[in-house]
Amino acid sequence: MSHPCSRREFLAVAAALLTACDQQPRHAPLPDWMLTPDDAADPELWRDAQLIADLLVRHREIRREVAHRSTGVRATTTSPAADLAERLRLHAERMRQRLVRGAPIRQADPLFAALFAHHRDLHLEVTPVPGGVQVVETSADPVAVMLLRQHAVHAVSEFVSGGVARARRPTPLPPGYPS
Repeated sequence: MSHPCSRREFLAVAAALLTACDQQPRHAPLPDWMLTPDDAADPELWRDAQLIADLLVRHREIRREVAHRSTGVRATTTSPAADLAERLRLHAERMRQRLVRGAPIRQADPLFAALFAHHRDLHLEVTPVPGGVQVVETSADPVAVMLLRQHAVHAVSEFVSGGVARARRPTPLPPGYPS
C-alpha cells in the first residue's frame, strides 16, 4: 500500500499535531454539578475536580462506613487498591482545606451550598488509615451537624454506591433543615 507522504513527513506532521494538542486547554469543561459561582477565581477547582471524577469512575473499588456521633459523624473510606487509597486520602485532605478556606464546590447542589455557607462552624479531622482515610466531621451547631450527617450518608456514601450517575443529581437538604 502506498502512502502520499514519506515516513519522515508523516512523523513531522504527527509531531506538529502533538505540539498543537499541548497548546490546547488540558481541562475538559466541568460538569454543572461541580461548578462554583466563579470558576476562574479558583484555580484548584480543576485539580480537585479531576480527582473527584477519578473517584466517581472507580466507585466500585471503594468501601465506606459511617458512624453517627452526637456532634457529627466519623466516616472511614477505604479501597484495596493502593493507588485509590492514596487518592481517597488526598481528596479528604483537599476537601478539608476547601472548607477551611471557604472555597466552595458543587454549589448547584443545595446541600453543598449549605455546607459551605456553614464552613466556619465545621471541623474536619482527616486521618490516614490502612487502605484509605478516616474523617471525623464535627460541629457545635446542631444545624451544621444535620448538614454533616446528610453529606456523609446522602451525598458521599451515595456517590460511593452510585458513582457518576449519582453525582449528577443534587442532594436535598436534610429533613427539618431551617429554610
